[in-house]
Amino acid sequence: MCDMGGLDNLVANTAYLKAQSLDDREMRKRRRSLILPQLENCAEVRATTPKDFEDICEQQPIGKTCFRQFLLASSPEYLAAAEFLDELNDWNLAEAGAKDKARQNIINKFCKADSKSFMAYLTEDVAEKCKAVSEKDFEVVMMGQVKEATQEFLRGKPFTEYQTSPFFDRFVQWKQFEKQPISDKYFYEFRTLGKGGFGE
Repeated sequence: MCDMGGLDNLVANTAYLKAQSLDDREMRKRRRSLILPQLENCAEVRATTPKDFEDICEQQPIGKTCFRQFLLASSPEYLAAAEFLDELNDWNLAEAGAKDKARQNIINKFCKADSKSFMAYLTEDVAEKCKAVSEKDFEVVMMGQVKEATQEFLRGKPFTEYQTSPFFDRFVQWKQFEKQPISDKYFYEFRTLGKGGFGE
């Protein structure tokens, strides 16, 4: 005796796969709808975006990512600032065992004057505290004064340069893309092929 449920399933799967192969034109159309808009079409967004460091570079995930990519692709000074904030954040979120290792890594990499990643942008007073930091006062000095000085540095020249860079252009394109109305063309209908799964 033949399994009618299996036969129905086979027919449905075959019909679905056949329909899907006819849908190449629709797929190309969908892919085109996911391409970022041209920069010429983003003038209004660029003009209306507030030039606020906290908003663009810290609160908005796309802005934060684009700014970080700009820092990593720029001068060694900017790179050191980005890496310092990344590693300080990792240290802050680390478990007890990994925290000690991360702390020592930060001290060796960023607080030694002869290190290539030393934060030369720090003011003399903060730089001296950074060089003299120990495990005992690490949290107070690094999470307080050094982190604030680094963020203050990034608010200045790096942020100004970022606004004229291709990385900011990409951020503006994303902001324009976000303004598009969402319709059913952005959603796909999926069918699980074969028997089994959660329903059976």
